[in-house]
Amino acid sequence: MAPTPTWRDAGTIEDGVLEREFTIQGERDVITGLMWSPPSIPAGSPLVLIGHGGGGHKRAPSIVPTGRGFVTEHGITAVAIDAPGHGERGGAPGRSPEYYALWKDAGLMTRNATADWKLVLDALLATGSFDPERVGWSGMSMGSLIGIPHVAAEPRFKVAALGLCGLKGDTPSRGSAGEVLAAAAPNIRVPVIYMVQWDDERFERQSSLDLFGLIGSTDKRLHLHLGAHAEMPEEGRRAARAFVAQHLKA
Repeated sequence: MAPTPTWRDAGTIEDGVLEREFTIQGERDVITGLMWSPPSIPAGSPLVLIGHGGGGHKRAPSIVPTGRGFVTEHGITAVAIDAPGHGERGGAPGRSPEYYALWKDAGLMTRNATADWKLVLDALLATGSFDPERVGWSGMSMGSLIGIPHVAAEPRFKVAALGLCGLKGDTPSRGSAGEVLAAAAPNIRVPVIYMVQWDDERFERQSSLDLFGLIGSTDKRLHLHLGAHAEMPEEGRRAARAFVAQHLKA
């Protein structure tokens, strides 16, 4: 039986977007999440799952506009959760010893995160509001460190926005993340849009391009923008949302 989301309150509506927090009992602890949706969700709606960056959380500055953007630009409901050890589940600051400790065993970290997201997806699909044939993933940086193994393992995904990630760099150099990504990427078969920042200081540029090359999808798009890791322009974020929405609405 699928778990049941517990809604913390009735939520708030701003500019046509309903924002509600929820919890779901996970295998190791309580999973804390946030949903952005139209005020009324028609049965059989598409759904996007959003993975946040390292040291972030479900309300991170890049995540809230992404979640709201799926609703305001495309009418699609989006959900984010605090990753293991992040936000309400530990609050590991980005690029801290606590954060790197989580990624020393990248296989364990990604298995735990994938298990959390599977429970969340099971619970949301069980509400009857969402179409299991129209589920997408959007996750940059750690949202791809987690997202690439997750998209590779989860057959219910139909499309993914990934990027700001590579086989070598700040996080992969501290553990086994590069090996985990290299093993998982060829098993991704859904359409992918992949974002790279040309001057990314956290992931080596060539290793980001190599990771894109390993993705097994026959429909994959590479978007390059100048700037550092955290400087992806709004143009790129909108393009990623539009790509995901196009495939979920097809």
